Amino acid sequence: MPPHDPTPPIQLAIANPVVDKPKTFDKVSYAFVDMIRFLATIGIVYIHSYVPMKGMETNEFLHHVNHAEYYLYVKQLFKFSTICYFLIAGFLLADKSIESSPFAYYLRRLKVIAIPYVLALAIFIAGLALQKYFTSGQHITLAYIIEIFKYVMLYSPFWYIPNYLLCLLVIVCFSKYSSSVYFGGILFLLTLWNTWYNVYAGNTHTHTTALTGFIFYMWLGMYFKKKNLIAGMQSAGPLVTGGVLLFCYILSCFESRYMFYHTHITETLNTLRVTNQLYSVAFFALIVSCCQKPPNFGILNPRKETYGIYLYHSLFTFIIVGVLEQWLTNSFGISFFSYNVYNILLLNFASFVISYIATTVLVKLLMRYNLAWLPQM
Repeated sequence: MPPHDPTPPIQLAIANPVVDKPKTFDKVSYAFVDMIRFLATIGIVYIHSYVPMKGMETNEFLHHVNHAEYYLYVKQLFKFSTICYFLIAGFLLADKSIESSPFAYYLRRLKVIAIPYVLALAIFIAGLALQKYFTSGQHITLAYIIEIFKYVMLYSPFWYIPNYLLCLLVIVCFSKYSSSVYFGGILFLLTLWNTWYNVYAGNTHTHTTALTGFIFYMWLGMYFKKKNLIAGMQSAGPLVTGGVLLFCYILSCFESRYMFYHTHITETLNTLRVTNQLYSVAFFALIVSCCQKPPNFGILNPRKETYGIYLYHSLFTFIIVGVLEQWLTNSFGISFFSYNVYNILLLNFASFVISYIATTVLVKLLMRYNLAWLPQM
C-alpha cells in the first residue's frame, strides 16, 4: 500500500487576517503509518512462522499440547496485522484524487502491485513443488502444480493481494460515498455476515471465503482521515488507548480459549473474530496516539520494504526453515518436534527470527539491484 506525503499548499495571500483552520496532517503526522507497517509486518511473519507438526492440522496438533492456551495468547498479540494493513491502506487512499478517474487510478495500482506479486507467487509455487520433489519424490506435473496453486491461494499469505485489490475496486467504484456513514454501515453489515459465516457458523474456512470481509476496514481508514478522527486518537493519549487495547486483548484471549476448549471451531485465532476486530482497531489507535514523531528504524525501511517482506517471507516460513529442520533431524538426530508448549513457543520464536532476518536481507538485495520489480514507494 503506497504511502502519500502531502505537501501543504503555498499560501499566496497575506492581506486577510489569520483565522483558525482545521488541523491538517503534515509529514510528521504520518509517522504512525510506518510504525504500523513495521509492527504489522513483524506480526505477519510471526503468525506464519514454522513449527514442526508432523503433518497434523494446527488445531489437531494443539489439542495434544499441554496448556495450549499459552500458545494462543502469544499468537493473539500479533493478530492485529491484517486489519491494520487495511486501515492504513484506506487512510493513505483518502489523500488520492480518485473520484474524477477511479478506474485509471485502479489500473495504475494494479500495474504496480500485480507484476511483483505474480513473480513472487510463481517462485513460491516452484519452491513448494521442488521441496516435495526432493523430500518425497513427488513427480511435478501440471495437475500437481494446479493443486499447489489452489493451496497457495486458499491457505497461504498470498490471499491478501487479491483481497486487497477487490476491496480497492469496491472503494474506488463508490469513492463518492467514502464519507457516508450509510455506505460504511452497509460495509459493516457485510463484515458482520462474513464474521458469522467464517468464524461462528462452523463452515470450512479458507482465506478466500472472507474476500468481502475487509472492505469495511479500508473504508474505515479513509473515514478516519477524512473526518480527522486521528486527532481524537492522538488527544486521547497512550494511557486511554493502551487501556482499551489491554481490555480488548483480554477479551480476545478469553474468546479464543473458549472456542478452543468448548467448541468444534477449528479457526480459534480467526482474524474476523469479533473480539479480534476490536483488538485490531484498538491497536491502531494506540500506535496513532503513541507515534506522533517519525521513529528511527535504523537500517530498516518499512516504507520501502513492507511489500517485499510480505511477498517473500513465505519462502522461509513455509519452505526453507522446514527443510532446515528436516536436515538437522536427519543429519544429527536432533528432534524439534514437541508437545511441550514452552518448547513450541521457543521454536516458533527462533523460526520467526530466522525468517524475518533472512527475508529482510533478501528484500534489501532485490531492491538494491532493482530485481523482482518491487516498487520503491
